[in-house]
Amino acid sequence: MSNVVDIVDLSFKRADRFIFKDLNLSIQAGKVTAIMGPSGCGKTTLLRLIGGQLEPRAGSVKVLGENLKDLTREQLTRLRGRMGVLFQSGALFTDLDVFENVAFPLRERNAMAEDTLHDEVLLKLEAVGLRGAKHLMPAELSGGMARRVALARAIATGPELILYDEPFAGQDPIAMAVLQRLIKRLNDDLQLTSILVSHDVAEACAIADEVILLGRGSLLAQGSPEQLLHSDDPMVRQFMHGQADGAIPFHYPAAALTDELKTAAAKQKLVP
Repeated sequence: MSNVVDIVDLSFKRADRFIFKDLNLSIQAGKVTAIMGPSGCGKTTLLRLIGGQLEPRAGSVKVLGENLKDLTREQLTRLRGRMGVLFQSGALFTDLDVFENVAFPLRERNAMAEDTLHDEVLLKLEAVGLRGAKHLMPAELSGGMARRVALARAIATGPELILYDEPFAGQDPIAMAVLQRLIKRLNDDLQLTSILVSHDVAEACAIADEVILLGRGSLLAQGSPEQLLHSDDPMVRQFMHGQADGAIPFHYPAAALTDELKTAAAKQKLVP
C-alpha cells in the first residue's frame, strides 16, 4: 500500500523551542490514522505542516506524491484541492445556509451546471444525514449538526485526503458516536485517507486503523490501537491509559521548592 504522507527528518520550532526535531513518519493510503499525544506536543502543528500552512525549518513533507517545499503557490493550491479539511470549529459561513455552505467549494473550484451542483450538494448532505436541514442557517444548528455540515463540505469536491482537527471536541456522546461512524464509513465508502488529530483515546482508537503517538518532539510510537494499548513503553502506556504521573511527570522541571521559598515558616510546612 502506498503512502499518502512521507515526513523525513522534519524539524520545526517556535521562537527558541523545537516542536519537532528530526521527525520521521509515514501515513498509508486508505487508512484512518489518528495523531495523538499530550497537550502541546504538536498534533495540530503537524496537521498544518501536512496541509502546507506551515513550513518546516528542515526536512521534507511529501503529500500525495508532492514535496511541499518544491511547490509554487499555484501548485500548492492545486494540491490542496485534493484535500478536505474539517476544522475543530466547523468554520461554517454564518451568512450562508447549509446548502450554500456545502455548495461553496463546488462553486469556487468547478464549473458545473446548476442542476448538477444542486444534486451533488444533496448527495453530500444525504451522506451525513442532513439533507432535510439544507435551508437552515448555521445559528440554527446544534454543535454536532454543524460539524456534520462541515464534513459534507469537506467531501464535496471529492478529495483523496481529509484532515480532521479534533473532530470530537465539545460533542455530546450521541454526536460523537455519529461522527465516529461517519468518518469511518466515508473513509471506506469513498476510498479516502483520513488523518485525525484527537486527544480522545477511546473514541479515536475505536475507528483508527493506525495511531501515531507524538511526544518530546519526536515519534513515540506508531502502530495499531491494539499494539499501542498493550505497549510496554512507559510513555506510551501512560498516555494510552490516562495515568496522571509517570514517564511524563506531573511537575514541570524546577529547582527544589525549599530553595525557592523565602520564609522559614513556609519551609517548615514541608517537613512531615
